Amino acid sequence: MMINRYRKELNFVFFILLFFTLIFAFTFLSSTAEDSPAYYVLGPNDVLEIKLWGYPELTTSTVVQPDGMISLPLNGQIKAAGKTLIELREEIADELKKILTSLGKDQVSLTLINFGAINISVLGEVKAPGIYPLSGRVDVLKAISAASGLTDKAGLVNATIIKNDQTTISVDLEKLLLQNDLTQNYLLESGDSLYIPKAFTITNISIAGEVNSPGLYSLEGKVDVLKAISACKGVTEKANLKNALITKLNNEIIPIDLEKLFLQNDLTQNFTLESGDSLFVPLSLENNIYVLGEVKSPGLYPIKEECTVVKALTLAGGYTANARLKSCVVIRRFPRDEDGLKMQTITLKDVKVIREKYEQVIEVNLVKILKDGELDQNIVLQPRDIVFLPIKPLSEFDIGTILDTVTVGIGVYNVLK
Repeated sequence: MMINRYRKELNFVFFILLFFTLIFAFTFLSSTAEDSPAYYVLGPNDVLEIKLWGYPELTTSTVVQPDGMISLPLNGQIKAAGKTLIELREEIADELKKILTSLGKDQVSLTLINFGAINISVLGEVKAPGIYPLSGRVDVLKAISAASGLTDKAGLVNATIIKNDQTTISVDLEKLLLQNDLTQNYLLESGDSLYIPKAFTITNISIAGEVNSPGLYSLEGKVDVLKAISACKGVTEKANLKNALITKLNNEIIPIDLEKLFLQNDLTQNFTLESGDSLFVPLSLENNIYVLGEVKSPGLYPIKEECTVVKALTLAGGYTANARLKSCVVIRRFPRDEDGLKMQTITLKDVKVIREKYEQVIEVNLVKILKDGELDQNIVLQPRDIVFLPIKPLSEFDIGTILDTVTVGIGVYNVLK
């Protein structure tokens, strides 16, 4: 009884092993069948051997010619290019049977001795476009590999095979590469061209602040901070490089240090931008001065070297006819608004408040500088200084100036703290 039981168990184990062995063999043969020479599509310069069993004297080697034809053992030619070995063997047997009437199909043997190289053009968004001589089974994947792969700008959906007769085949590389859909891995023939287009992804972003050309931009392909800054023609001299910001569609804010990116090549700051993102480069106060009041072009001015009061007025286009030259002031420290506002209006009244509260207002008599040559009044400015030139009081205006003032009006200038 024990022996019979062991025998049954051994038979069961043997059956299981045999079952899995057959499954493995079937899977292996199925997966490799299409890669075998029998399924290889013949092309120019392939070398074939034709054997007729029972007729050893008729064994011959033949080369597929540029026109796709091969010579047969007895006489004549037959087209081989574009056919598999199985297909061609059937046709050779049928052709020879016309002469050797007793010849059976199983007596014809066809062997691929050597692969001939075929020339394939791989163009567009590949890393090394060109013409490649390739041998063996040449398909889309093999052609892309020969050209060192795709660039990051490659469009995966609209690749095209251009045949010798100018017909085209669309190839979906997204399915082939990402979904392993081998129906898109088309075989290529000598003279075929594989073209990979650019991706047509458009990224819509907003660029604002201290850039040379702020606005809305539609950019192709992958868009990062460097590409965005290049599109808007770079940053201005007034840009605060250390505190740029990306605002995402979900209102997430990402700080960027453009100084590290530009000067230290720190690519961790080169963030990728998506459609709907906004890039903002703020104003820098560190190396700038304000020139306000009765000047022709009031505003913020960058200083790269030593800058005096007179030079600051020159940067602002000079003073107006309404300027009270003897009452110019330099405000060395600008007060913060208690409500946290970032805008402040400068008037003579404000100057008095600043003088009383901070005692950091420096009086500059431009009359003494310009007319009397007292250069000690022409002080050197520091970053963030505000040069304010007030308007004349009414008693100092002539009748023409008063009429001009009534006509034009008096401007009020807002200043960033």
